[in-house]
Amino acid sequence: MSKTLTAVEKRVRLSAERADRLSRLARTHGLREEQVLEKALDILLSLTDLFDERTERRGWSFLSEDSLRRIWDNAEDAVYDRWMERGNNATGGNRQSLGD
Repeated sequence: MSKTLTAVEKRVRLSAERADRLSRLARTHGLREEQVLEKALDILLSLTDLFDERTERRGWSFLSEDSLRRIWDNAEDAVYDRWMERGNNATGGNRQSLGD
């Protein structure tokens, strides 16, 4: 099923230099200037979506910090943290008990 797109006319002001570059780019690739602008907008809007996703992830991380802090900030976890700081990790180091 194909989707019918509705075209909307917009006016854009460009510097003479940018207008020239747009014309050359369109000619080089055998496109109309409108097609070049459309592709450029697609790229720009895709980047905007990517930035929005990053912002959303940061927001979720921020919201989860308090919950994780309650899990990680306790006496038992502090023992584990000190144990890890002494070089006791899965890749080597001393094999001491956590209570040492």
